[in-house]
This record gives sequence, structure tokens and C-alpha cells, in this order.
Amino acid sequence: MYALINARFYDYKNYRENVSIIFDDHIRFIKPMSEYKNDGYIEIDCTGKLVMPGFVSGHTHLYSTFARGMMIEFNPKDFLDILKQLWWKMDHFLDLDLVYHSAFMGALEQMSSGTTTLIDHHASGTISGSLNCIKKAVVDELKLRAILAFETSDRFNVSSAIEENLEFIEHNQRKNANGLFGMHASLSLSDETMTKISAKLKGAGIHVHVAESLLDEEDCRNKYGMRVVERLESFNLLNEKSLLVHCTHIDETEMDIIKKHGSTIAINITSNLNNAVGIAQIKKFLDKGIRVISGNDGLLPSQPIEYLNIYYLSHLLGKSPTSFSLDDLKTIINNTYDYANKILTTNLGSIKEDAEADLVIVDFNPYTPITKENIFSHVFFGVFPSFKPEKVIAGGKILIENYKTKENYQERFSLAKEKADRLWKIIGKEGKNVRFKY
Repeated sequence: MYALINARFYDYKNYRENVSIIFDDHIRFIKPMSEYKNDGYIEIDCTGKLVMPGFVSGHTHLYSTFARGMMIEFNPKDFLDILKQLWWKMDHFLDLDLVYHSAFMGALEQMSSGTTTLIDHHASGTISGSLNCIKKAVVDELKLRAILAFETSDRFNVSSAIEENLEFIEHNQRKNANGLFGMHASLSLSDETMTKISAKLKGAGIHVHVAESLLDEEDCRNKYGMRVVERLESFNLLNEKSLLVHCTHIDETEMDIIKKHGSTIAINITSNLNNAVGIAQIKKFLDKGIRVISGNDGLLPSQPIEYLNIYYLSHLLGKSPTSFSLDDLKTIINNTYDYANKILTTNLGSIKEDAEADLVIVDFNPYTPITKENIFSHVFFGVFPSFKPEKVIAGGKILIENYKTKENYQERFSLAKEKADRLWKIIGKEGKNVRFKY
């Protein structure tokens, strides 16, 4: 059992100083240092540090890991071109070996930036067993938590994709691994496929891209005479577990439908900027009482960068520096923990007795006064911009120590380069022959 001594902690709800935190896989005791007694604990001195909960990535794509540095013909005119010229080519050629290694390296990088739980949205040409490959890498080997789903799409064998989701959900109802029913987006899902999914859902939550670009809404209106969220509702796919990603171009009617079903929106603001698809109406979502969480869409490994961009870009969208507050951002951060807790039946995001010991420890030496009222301002403006955890702990296991992984993964990096090179060569040789019907 470990003891964090001389600690101060902040979990977006409570701030305390000069305490001891005793933990194994869960936090067992939190006491003032004046009451602390070492009963054989392994002590970690947190003088000059801040203890916080490990982050949750509310939507990521670990299959995209090996895209970094890849040189292919890429001249997109719109969002559909981005999918066809890059992401659909990439996932098309992923076999189980590549799925495993990309998941391992992508999760390792996010872990090094303080993320201990990942909600992943997967796609690959090899379907059967792909989610277990990701679980092996992320949960079994790296010791993180994961909520996984396969992107069912008419690009793939629909029956295999449905079975992959159902099988993973059925066999993974644990506090470190669980599943959602993955769907790509309305534009790549026919009515026939939606009917099959609806018949098989059995109360599971869906994980689906919604109106990431205007293309998705235009396609839905042109083909089906309704908007994307209306279409999802018409197939009875919305419930309190459902995760609707992006929602950049939904209207107020769609927002009201999401609110009615208690579904959750996962925003990915940095990716939306990169793809030039727009900025979601985050403040309006919150004001309507919709649960909004934050992911990274597989683009960046750092959740704090996402939080910074959410705050500043919401000011730009609202045309006022007061249109979106730090309290609004804090709501999104806490929502992200709450959603993961709903799926995993955990108590992440809280530093209190009986909560899971998923923690990060960062250097913290503020040069202005600090109080429980202004602590989040210190964290946002002082900690997040250059966030690099000294320690990362998940399920009571120390994964990062002194800014380095506890395990030596150097061979993994060398192997990953070989795997990425293999993928790039396959795409370079065969990618031009891949055709998509959308």
C-alpha cells in the first residue's frame, strides 16, 4: 500500500492541503498529516506537488496512431475527401497485428500525458477480434481503462461489425473494460444496416459520429428527409448511454431530442479546427442541460490542450470573453468522468475514500496566493498549458515515475516503427486501388 504524504489535491470539486492519501487499487484513507502514521506504507513525498485525478479521453481513435508522419497523396477539397484520401484508406489495411501495436503506442502516449481511461472508436479492415486486440494492449498490458467500440459501417461487413460489438460488450462488463455499440456516421449507414443495429442493441449505448461536418446533415436530409439525430431516434438508438460525437452542425430540435433521451455529446474541438468543419455550440448544449464531455478524436494525446481550446474557442464563438466560463469548462471535465463512471460503474474523477486510485502528480509551485476558490484558475492557466505529469497512477499501479514509464518500452518504439513502415508501404502500393461508394 502507498501513502502520498504532505500532499495537496484538487479533483475539480474539492481542494485540500497537507494531507496523506493512502491507497492500493482504491483510495483507502485521506487524513491530515497531523494524524498520519506510517503503518508500513511505501511513502511518496508530494511536497511542492499537486495530486489530481487521471484524465478520461471521451472519444479517441487509437487506430490513427500510425498516421503521424505518413506521406501519401492528400489534396482534400472537403471533409469527405479527408475520409477517402486518408482515414478510410488507413483503416482499410489494418490487420490485427497493426491494430494491436497502434493501440499500444497511442495509449502509451496518452498515458504519458496523464490519461488513464480511453473511450476508443475503432475501425479496421480486420474486424473479428480487433476490440480484444485493443483491450490486450490498453487494459491487460498498459493497465489503463478502456471503453471500446467498432465503427459499424456499410464500408465493412455489417454482420461481422455488429457481432464484434455485441461479443465485446457481452464479455466485458468490468471496471477497467467495457463496450459501447460502435457506428461510423449516418452518411455510411443505410436504413437496412440501421434496422439490423436497432434489432440487436439490447439497451447498449451507441458510439457514433454525428454531424461532424455539414456533409453528414446534408446527406441525411437528401436521402431520408430528416436530420441526423432525428434519424437515430427513428431507429430507437438513443438512450442514456448513447455517445454522440462532435454534433458540430446539429440544430436546436436535435439538441432537444438528445436532451430528451439523456444522451451525451462528446466534443473534439481541436480535431474540428484541424478539419475546418466548424465549432460546436458547446455553451448552448450545456445551457440545455445536455451532458457534454471532451475527447481528442485521436489527434492529440493531451486532454489539457483540449480543455484550453474548448475555453478559448468558445469565447471566439460567443464573441465575448465572458461567454464561456471556467465553471462551464469544469462542468465538461466532471461530465467526462461521470460518463465513464456510468459505463464502467466506477468512481473516477474523485479523490476521496473508496474512489479508484487513478491519479496524476504534477509539480505545483504557484507564485500567487492559492485558495479553494481560485484553485481551478491556477490549474487552467498555470498547470494545463505545459502539463507533464511526474507520476501517473492507474488502479493503484504506478505507470509513470519521474516523468518516465515505469516499464522500459524502448523495444516497443523500435517495433512500432517497423509496423508503421509496413502499413505505409501497403497503403503506398495498394491505396490507389481502394474505392469507396460514398
